[in-house]
Amino acid sequence: MKRSTKKLIAILCVAFFILSMAVPAFATSKNTVNKVPQVKDEHPFYEDDAPVLTIKEENESISTGKAFQFELRLKNAKWLKDDAGNFKKDENTTVAAASVIDVGSNATIKAIKFYGDNILSLEVMKNAGDLTIKVPLISKVDGEGNVEVEVDGRDSPISSGTYVYAVSAAGKTITSISKVNKFAGRTGELALIRIDETRIGSLGTSNQAIKLKLPPKFVWSKAGKPSGLPTTSDYSTTPAGIDTRTLTLTVNLGTASRTARGSIFLEGLEITADRDAPYGDVVVDVDGDNITATELVVAKRMEYEAEVTVKEVKELVAGRWDSDNKTAKIKIEEKVKGSSFIANREIAVILPEWVKIAKAPTGSEYSLGSKKNELYIDVGKTPASKYEFELVLSIEADQSGDIVAEVSGAGIEKQEVVIAKAVAPITAEVAATDLKIGVQNQPAPDIIITETKKGMIDDGALDVYTNTSEYSGTKTDVSSRELTVTLPSGIDFASAPDVEVTEGNLEIGKAKVSKNVLTIPITSTSTKPSTIKISDVKLTLDRTVPEGEFKANIGGGALVKNYEYNVGMKAPVTFDKNRVVRFVFANVITPAPGETRATSVFTIGSTTYTVIEQNQTVEKTMDVAPYIKDGRTFLPLRYVANALGVDDDNIIWDPVTKAVTIFKGDRIAQVTIGSKTMLVNGVTINMDVAPEITDGRTMLPIRWMGQALGATIDWDAEARSVTVKQ
Repeated sequence: MKRSTKKLIAILCVAFFILSMAVPAFATSKNTVNKVPQVKDEHPFYEDDAPVLTIKEENESISTGKAFQFELRLKNAKWLKDDAGNFKKDENTTVAAASVIDVGSNATIKAIKFYGDNILSLEVMKNAGDLTIKVPLISKVDGEGNVEVEVDGRDSPISSGTYVYAVSAAGKTITSISKVNKFAGRTGELALIRIDETRIGSLGTSNQAIKLKLPPKFVWSKAGKPSGLPTTSDYSTTPAGIDTRTLTLTVNLGTASRTARGSIFLEGLEITADRDAPYGDVVVDVDGDNITATELVVAKRMEYEAEVTVKEVKELVAGRWDSDNKTAKIKIEEKVKGSSFIANREIAVILPEWVKIAKAPTGSEYSLGSKKNELYIDVGKTPASKYEFELVLSIEADQSGDIVAEVSGAGIEKQEVVIAKAVAPITAEVAATDLKIGVQNQPAPDIIITETKKGMIDDGALDVYTNTSEYSGTKTDVSSRELTVTLPSGIDFASAPDVEVTEGNLEIGKAKVSKNVLTIPITSTSTKPSTIKISDVKLTLDRTVPEGEFKANIGGGALVKNYEYNVGMKAPVTFDKNRVVRFVFANVITPAPGETRATSVFTIGSTTYTVIEQNQTVEKTMDVAPYIKDGRTFLPLRYVANALGVDDDNIIWDPVTKAVTIFKGDRIAQVTIGSKTMLVNGVTINMDVAPEITDGRTMLPIRWMGQALGATIDWDAEARSVTVKQ
């Protein structure tokens, strides 16, 4: 026999075997419940009022002549039956289960069994035609919440599922309010209050009292009017409780019985707060003849104030000011409409000094201040309830972090909100190495420059307009399309290093060096984040370079689009900053001639300072920070002396004369608190400012600190730091 014939026979055998296997029936019924009443716990459903579960065959898919079994399980209810398995027709009468479960003339009930209080098992056989089974859910509610019947098909043609057939609520009524209104000042109108019956007739009939009690320092000023169930009420006259905390409303619900659950609606209610009433939620105690006692938040009393929000905190690039550098929508909105903004005033939006607003938002109410980090909103005679705008920002090139706006004025208490986040266009990675003074062609580490996203190193020019705030007037291209790496003075590139793009599709020209500046022309902007590697770096250090870390700057017109030399805050858009990143490139380990190895750096406003000695940097902590006062920089005398090697034993404090005497080698210096006279080795030196005590420490301006301790002191205005050298 051929191999193909054998294979065909095998396939046919497998197919015959599969077809001969019993295939389970698919669920083919549609199950529904005819009503879902709201009732109280322990409510009984008898034959006449019970919800009915209908199970209806679909598409004539149930086989005839074959019995099938399924179960009905109750949740939060029990079947109302006796020990013999009969349903309760009413409180005193029973009825056979088979006589009330309707399967029509097309089917036969083969068996009915109860298991416990919750499970009913049915066995049914279809005889002909379409099958419909109707089961009255004769049961007693046993719990609060949804009352459910679960149909378990148990591999029969009946579809499984769970169906709510009643809702059990505690008490007689449920009280709710359509909205919690906010109000400022003293008077507030309430939204619609609704009182619903949990079951038919639970509110009763005839005259019914509704009591509404406010918290202390609030009274009712208007009672409004009822609707819904009440036929008449005492609203035609002044109800009891106006101008008091407790309002009592009497309504007539008539004498006729109801066929559905009813509701009472209360609208037009108004409350008045005392002048010293608390702010926040106003909670009313609701009670009455047939009303379930409940606490209901009906209003919220607010202070006169506004809220400042931003839709999204977007990342904006430092060194840019184009239309892409725009915040998400900023909204200044009254918390309570018409209550907060004071007419004919201005709202001030003040940004950090390293951010400028490139253009005022559209609208006559918006204007920029003389400092371009200021936006003013004139609210006019009729203030709006909210002001929404976006801001195009110019961010100083080397700044990063949250951009925090300070908003105040026109009745708004000062508040701060983060409106955007400044991010650098690139990152720089380098493994700092040691370099020696006076040595030429020293190898230096590779520099890896990586874009934080595509297009950050840009071959486009910066267009500066004569009317920058409006993007109009004469346009001038002032940008160089170059990336630069600039070293400190005294450190030069010995030759041009190798420069290549190792990732992405940025295109560059041939790099060139001029003393301490490496220039990389950018010929095409990237469309993928790119990486530049600068390798084979050779440096020459002259003998004036100080010991310690030296930092390099990365900038140039390819990165910085808002640079202009020597501009201030009043200049539109631009800053006097042409670097985006400053990083530690190397450590100088050989001191320059005449220089010792002890160097300390103190920073304004910081209690942390560093001491560098023998190429080891140690970070230390003070209990008082340097500060600037009247244009003079004050340092703590004891910590500066310690940093220069003076022990505490050689720093003497005289509490009587308030004099400090320092012994440093062959130098004896003495200053007195409040005196402008300083003694150094017995020689009187007249100072222009006296030492002072701050937080228990003697503070002295840096100029006189140098003379007192025989040290060289340098001030770095940009870093706001003081370097002290022996």
